[in-house]
Amino acid sequence: THTTGWSIFDGPRLVRYGTFNTEIKDETARINAIKNWMLSMISNWDPDCVAIEGIQFQEESSGQKMSVTVFQGLARLQGVLMEACYALKVDFVVCPTNTWRNHCGVKGRYRADKKRSMQLIAKKEYDITVTDDEADAIGIGKYAADLNKIEVTNWE
Repeated sequence: THTTGWSIFDGPRLVRYGTFNTEIKDETARINAIKNWMLSMISNWDPDCVAIEGIQFQEESSGQKMSVTVFQGLARLQGVLMEACYALKVDFVVCPTNTWRNHCGVKGRYRADKKRSMQLIAKKEYDITVTDDEADAIGIGKYAADLNKIEVTNWE
């Protein structure tokens, strides 16, 4: 929840990408800062849909699993972002990690291997060199754009 990758697609075309970083120590204040940043992105870009990565326990190359505390923090962040989209009547889709990675052709056993694989895919597909957070955001956006995974919600 300290660094969040983002990407913007217009149909299949990658338009922009980057990261949002915060050093805020308090989790609630940090989640609020990320939410406010996302709201400003929605205001600036007026997206048809926001794709949010699903959360999952992750295995590190050391064989250790993500702590329950980290998982809970990510769950809280995901819920806040979903509710913010809902409140603005902006369609959103939660993209399961294994599903978008499979769609993009990500390989590797451990988290670090998968992140590096997505960076190489971004280089091959878009001829760009990106951080692992940017690469993941591009993969999520590509998945949502390629499969037209927008689950339209009738807000009336």
